[in-house]
Amino acid sequence: MTAVAPPRHHVRKATPSDAATVSSALAAAFDDDPVFCWMLPDENRRGPAVRAFFDVVVDALAVHDETWTTGAGVTGAALWVPYGRPPMSDERGERFVEELVEICGPYADRALGLVAAMDEEHPSEPHEYLWFLGVVPAAQGRGLGSTLMAPVLARADREGRPAYLEATSARNRALYERHGFRARAPFSVADSPPLLPMWREPAESGTAAE
Repeated sequence: MTAVAPPRHHVRKATPSDAATVSSALAAAFDDDPVFCWMLPDENRRGPAVRAFFDVVVDALAVHDETWTTGAGVTGAALWVPYGRPPMSDERGERFVEELVEICGPYADRALGLVAAMDEEHPSEPHEYLWFLGVVPAAQGRGLGSTLMAPVLARADREGRPAYLEATSARNRALYERHGFRARAPFSVADSPPLLPMWREPAESGTAAE
């Protein structure tokens, strides 16, 4: 089958009124993600727990005003933490941990282990941090993921700033590599699937990925 070039898409910053639909889209995108399936192995519990998780994350990151979503109906989102800023204040971070424990219930140790490993592996050099990028399954394969990343990656290139993320699947890795991210050594928690830290140096003028 010949691939069809994806159409151009409009993306915008999310507003507070988008919070519920953004978290719903991300929950759908990550429903079968290998790391989330390991973190929440009970299939009956996973769906509501993943949705609750993204409700919390979207709320926690709203202060940064760096959540990007699709223009006509919310079918995906990119949650960024701006250059040089922590994802959350110490106070909000403590509340996040409490909420995570409640959401994950008997699997809280798995979730906390992942958070601790991500913190340990996180680069100390300032960067734009893409915490989550997801597109609902029905809209995948149309270039939305690339478009959702574009505004912040363009800013990073203009301002000479690196970017960082953790990929959770081979498909995600391939997407990020097309946009200049390069994989570092993977890490995991106990028998979890690997998380792949990926770093992107700012592109020189005229060489940014399409």
